[in-house]
Amino acid sequence: MCRKLLFLALAISLGTALAERNVREFGAKGDGLTDDTKPIQAALNAAAGKGEVVKLPEGVYALRGVLAIPEGVALEGAWRGPHTSQFDKGTTLFAFAGRDNAAGAPFISLKTGSTIKGVTIFYPEQKVGDIHPYPWTIQGQGQHYNVIDVTIANAYDGVDCGTFHNEGHHLRNVLLCAVHRGVLIDRCSDIGRIENVHIHNVYWWRVSPPYRLTGDQVKALEAYTKENLTGFTIGRTDWEYISNSFVIWAKIGFHFRRVAENAGNVLVTQSGSDLGPVAVKINELQSHAGVAFENCQFMSGFEIGPLNKGPVKLANCGFWGRAGAGSQMVLDGAGTVTLTATHFHQWDQRGEGKPCIEARGGSLILQGCDFMGVGTTSPHVRLGKGVKSAALIGNRFQGGAIRIVNESAGDVQMVGNLKQ
Repeated sequence: MCRKLLFLALAISLGTALAERNVREFGAKGDGLTDDTKPIQAALNAAAGKGEVVKLPEGVYALRGVLAIPEGVALEGAWRGPHTSQFDKGTTLFAFAGRDNAAGAPFISLKTGSTIKGVTIFYPEQKVGDIHPYPWTIQGQGQHYNVIDVTIANAYDGVDCGTFHNEGHHLRNVLLCAVHRGVLIDRCSDIGRIENVHIHNVYWWRVSPPYRLTGDQVKALEAYTKENLTGFTIGRTDWEYISNSFVIWAKIGFHFRRVAENAGNVLVTQSGSDLGPVAVKINELQSHAGVAFENCQFMSGFEIGPLNKGPVKLANCGFWGRAGAGSQMVLDGAGTVTLTATHFHQWDQRGEGKPCIEARGGSLILQGCDFMGVGTTSPHVRLGKGVKSAALIGNRFQGGAIRIVNESAGDVQMVGNLKQ
């Protein structure tokens, strides 16, 4: 009998600790018409301080205001994984607040330990042919907040992990169409994690009728984002991990720069940027750590600016397609760039004589790489006058010749390179 009573007491205790609240019990309708901001916020406030879960059952919840998720509280919809924008299934939030006020309150704000999970977010009043600024869709502040299994169909600015100090932010399975900024990372003083975050216009294309885009609207959206979108903006962060993340049709895919504080150091794996003029732009990195790319793909250019002092390392990566600069890589600054087992294809497609790799400063280590530029006579590598040192070891240069232009007065060594 005592054991049964103990088990019952434990079950009651656990049940209390894991209590859930349903927004329908607070008056939310989920009919796509009624403003559900106040009842959902009331449910969140009731859960504050208790670490509770606030449930959003299937439906479309129209919100004319904004939501603040308190510390330790999770707002959870019906979706249990990555999903497209289907308003007749799962949980959808229609966002209306903040039109023409990009500096306004975010649609959803997160605090330490809070979570948004399992929802689709859509702005019904945003139109492809008439883009208007809105505030950040999701903004975090504090430690270890989470954005999980969330699809944002048509944000102006997507997810903000940088306006306020933060640590340990966690974005997982976030599918996002943004037209101005996708994800901002800054003011992060300890490890952040970005996993399976895809910035892709398709999440607006395929929304449910009557909002689904026509073929002409799809093309117009592509043109707009290639002129205006930065996928990931990365400022101050320590040991950021980005994996399985992707950007397409952006003006800049991954932009590393000093935003508000210091620069960052980052590891990027199994990720890429496609069909934009600049896949990666590096203004500045932490001088002692920098950035490492592993098993990444870039269907556009890679640019390092003159202010950078940090190391840049690429291993098992691939480049192809038309880059904005004509060269696949334009390297400047005082840092060292190390390229290992990386292949290059289809540079200088306009026939302007641009080299595949244009090195203007710092140091270059190129080892075991493959240049697949058959049919072009432009240089494989140009070492400019500002290059302090370079080592080109064991690379293969296709096209019948090794075309390296060396203008550097520094220590340049070339060993064991092959022509084919």
